[in-house]
Amino acid sequence: MKIIFVLMLFGLLVGSSFAGCAADAYDKSCASCNFDASGKMDRSCSDGYRSSGITCTSTSYPIMSGKYAAGQCPQVDACASELQSCVAQYSSGDERADCQEGSVGVCYSAADQCTRSAARACGEVESPCSAPAFVLMGALALAGFAYYRKN
Repeated sequence: MKIIFVLMLFGLLVGSSFAGCAADAYDKSCASCNFDASGKMDRSCSDGYRSSGITCTSTSYPIMSGKYAAGQCPQVDACASELQSCVAQYSSGDERADCQEGSVGVCYSAADQCTRSAARACGEVESPCSAPAFVLMGALALAGFAYYRKN
């Protein structure tokens, strides 16, 4: 039973550490923004979450962001274009239903993957949080294993 708890904790930590900025922002907007009678999301609310997603991406990939601002990283525009095309393809027109079904959420997850690839292509060494997150996960896994062995 204890090993299951440790594995669940590790799985939760691994899953949360790989969550992306765009997918998180979209999920938060789905959970927090109001919808009108036709299922359209409140624009000012969703724009706020979109802005937080952009800020998250900029701080997660500072080298890519700097190069993009200098016009040296066109891969970012390709990711934005892919996201826009994906949303156009999978959106039903009812944003509330799209949030509930998760169909459009796939687009934002794909955008996060594209952004990671663009960051590497633009010279990003690694996300500033990735190494400490792995160290933290490893320490927690070891602590959980030690606790399990002790009991």
